[in-house]
Amino acid sequence: MRSFFAISLALITGCGDNLAEPSDPATENGDLTAGVEDDGIIPRLIPGVCASRAWPEALVEAKDSDVAVVPMTHGAAVFAVPKSGGDLRGFLVDGRGLIMGDPTGTKIIGGNFTGVSATVTDGRVIVGLVDGSNVAVNVVRDDLGDFRALASVAGSYVGDSTIMHARGERITATGGATGMVLSTFDSQWASVGSELLARSVPTGMTTTAYGNDAMVAWTTATGCHLQRVASGIHSEQSFPCTNARVAADYGSRAGQLVYQDGGDILLSNIEVSSHNEIANQLMLAPGGTAPRIVFDGARYWVSYTNIHNDIVVGYLDDKNNLVSTAIEGMRPMQDAYELAFVNGAIWVYGIDETGFNASKLCLTRE
Repeated sequence: MRSFFAISLALITGCGDNLAEPSDPATENGDLTAGVEDDGIIPRLIPGVCASRAWPEALVEAKDSDVAVVPMTHGAAVFAVPKSGGDLRGFLVDGRGLIMGDPTGTKIIGGNFTGVSATVTDGRVIVGLVDGSNVAVNVVRDDLGDFRALASVAGSYVGDSTIMHARGERITATGGATGMVLSTFDSQWASVGSELLARSVPTGMTTTAYGNDAMVAWTTATGCHLQRVASGIHSEQSFPCTNARVAADYGSRAGQLVYQDGGDILLSNIEVSSHNEIANQLMLAPGGTAPRIVFDGARYWVSYTNIHNDIVVGYLDDKNNLVSTAIEGMRPMQDAYELAFVNGAIWVYGIDETGFNASKLCLTRE
């Protein structure tokens, strides 16, 4: 294998533009400030699709895939594995959503992987791959053309943020039959061992960075758990948080947890340093599955699939209401889409009957 650290990303130009309709780059993002009008009324900001992309040549092994998206300096890396088991494939897009390099994508790691997570930590693209009762943790070269295996750790689930910091240590959180496990990597990315975080056996989990700490949330059949790793603070509620996703605002010492309850989407506010940091349980949207959430520095954005299998996406207002719109026509299976904050904009990436595609969200005044 070629030297990993000696090779950096080479940007490739000359890609085709699959923008669904023309747009003005100077105004494409809309006005994200809610100024007061002359009559004293603050106009409401409404989300809408302002650009669409399609990558019909990118190879898709299965419509029922697990998808992960990593924001990068000049765009994003899109990863996918088939839920029935297969190789890790991926491709790069620039900030406008134009595919870079081979339009068919890249086979990155061969195997029988059924789940994928990915993140950028300390300038490296880190990918976690579920392989039975183990998770393979790998660092992937920026152009996706090579990888280096870091460790195989116990677990049948891996956090959405694959590696995070906890008081300076690099950690990966996984979950499986033995409970919740933390694995640590040193400054040279060498594995230095694992330890048990909790004995409760999860049926799903999610993670996010919180400053120099890590939030790990997981569900069992009867309870929802949240652990801040570096602080050692554990919170739980007596309701499950199925298919949960978590996002945090370190500056406000807060976060949001979205999850399913049957066919509904629920929200729990995370209040750091409160008696129970999973503060409540609120109905967010009836009739939905597969929630996602990201924080863009000002707002929390949430998406889910509705009863028509369309993706609904929007932001939380100051009263925890979801101001949203439906992306009609993009109808992925539950794990085959992602919500991401890329190059200052909110994007939804997914796989449906037509292959890989994406929609960019913008805000306009009502």
